[in-house]
Amino acid sequence: MAELNQRRKQPADAHAAAEALSHDQAPAGSGSADKRHGLGRQWRQGMPCAPAAAAALLASLAILAAVALLARLLPGAGRGKGSLHQAGLFTAEQLARYDGSRGNKLVYLAVMGEVFDVSPGARHYGPGGGYSRFAGRDASRSYVTGRFATDAHDDVADLSGEQMAELVRWRDFYVNHKEYNRVGWVVGRFYDAKGAATPLQQTVQAAAAAHTAAVAAAEAAKAAGAAAFEGQGGEQAPQPDPCNVKWTKAEGGSVYCPAGKFPRRVIRPDWQGQPQEQCACLASSDVSGTARLYEGCSEEAASCRTSPPQRPRASAG
Repeated sequence: MAELNQRRKQPADAHAAAEALSHDQAPAGSGSADKRHGLGRQWRQGMPCAPAAAAALLASLAILAAVALLARLLPGAGRGKGSLHQAGLFTAEQLARYDGSRGNKLVYLAVMGEVFDVSPGARHYGPGGGYSRFAGRDASRSYVTGRFATDAHDDVADLSGEQMAELVRWRDFYVNHKEYNRVGWVVGRFYDAKGAATPLQQTVQAAAAAHTAAVAAAEAAKAAGAAAFEGQGGEQAPQPDPCNVKWTKAEGGSVYCPAGKFPRRVIRPDWQGQPQEQCACLASSDVSGTARLYEGCSEEAASCRTSPPQRPRASAG
């Protein structure tokens, strides 16, 4: 900043120098001081723009120097002309600089290769925040699996259609957020060095669209069947009952259903209308993507363990 202030003073100093030159450095051969000042006035009249031009030139140079100084102070400066970041593309290394821990305090994250500025939510995504693992990287997989420690990366090729649809919903969450802005793309699994979508990006989009269409078709068929049933004087089939839950230190946690029904993991809306996994007692023992078994539980079981017994603590001494 001292350099910038010094350059700001230069136009005024240059103007003063030009004034001194016009008064004291009249053309050679001058006589007395009065005559010299008189010729000085004539000389100034003959070159009225010289001081102003010099001042304007120095002012322009000062502005250019200020711009260069500010450019060095801006976040991410010095990447070089024509760099990927300058074109709206980030390498993984460049994205890692935006985790909120550096001087610029900016927080970026990526989902499906799209980079979003989430700095307004720095208390959540910045250092010490509950979602800080997402900052400065593309952690697409962990959005779906919930394993933030091991799955904070963008390898999603083996996800199911249902999981890919959920990943697209997370991407759309940031796209539509009123405070977060998309600022670029990551060169990697989802976008190439020219910013074009990779085959994986296309696969995820297609699988998500297919799953969403299948779910919509199933819901439409269900609604049509219910409407037809009601039209015949019947009543709409009730929603499945929730599972009974039990936990003891000796037995651990479990879910169970009445005789003739089977506990299954299903996705149902919570009180806010958001999808949430719950346990429901179904009349059919069939297993599907929307009615999943609990780990270690058989298809015909009426009770399934959800947590192990609590081991007694060893007594001291």
